[in-house]
Amino acid sequence: MPNVFSNTRIEIKKLPFFQQTTILRGKGKILIGEQCMFGTIDGGFNRNGTIEFQARYKDATITIGDNVATNNNIFICAANKIEIGNHTLIGQNVTLMDFEAHGIEPLKRREVGEVGEIVIGKNVWIGNNVLVLKDSHIGDNSIIAAGAVVKGRFPENVIIGGVPAKIIKHL
Repeated sequence: MPNVFSNTRIEIKKLPFFQQTTILRGKGKILIGEQCMFGTIDGGFNRNGTIEFQARYKDATITIGDNVATNNNIFICAANKIEIGNHTLIGQNVTLMDFEAHGIEPLKRREVGEVGEIVIGKNVWIGNNVLVLKDSHIGDNSIIAAGAVVKGRFPENVIIGGVPAKIIKHL
């Protein structure tokens, strides 16, 4: 699969396995651990989609742990910090953004809104069509149900889901 690398500062422990076009861009830093796999031929929507990691600003960092695997059509965009723990699985059409893309006030809507961070623990399973917003922390071994809109702190060993996401079950 073709891959696009811009002037982003990229550190890769071992070249990941790409099964969908993957774009790494921005002015920040992207760190990718060992044995990662991005996209899957069997996941659907593989042919015309993309995976994009965007460390948008100079001090922005996206850190992807070891043995992380994604399905297709993923967008991870950091203005500050996004961390994804080891052994995490990410479903199709997932978006992680650690900032509000636009300000709230009418005259500030062409400016970046509030900036936070996202921390995804180890061995987390993120279902399809999930949106994770700024200031979200997901504990180790947790599951985010398909279609969830996540914002906030969640402990380890839980299933969360819904809009807005809440704890559905303790594991």
